[in-house]
Amino acid sequence: MASLTKVATKVVGPLSPSEFESASSLQTTMNTAIQAVSGASGTNAILGTEMVEVRGNTFLVILYQLT
Repeated sequence: MASLTKVATKVVGPLSPSEFESASSLQTTMNTAIQAVSGASGTNAILGTEMVEVRGNTFLVILYQLT
């Protein structure tokens, strides 16, 4: 079984509806969140992103590799 001890998540949100008005505003929000990841192993350490809705609130979950 793979060891996931070097993987972490950052949850950003809840995101407001105004951040989904256009593709460019959503892209800006996502890029800002990704740039705010600290403790990553390098500039290519983002493993994936996922939008999650919880009780009507939207969150961005960023998975990344730790140093």
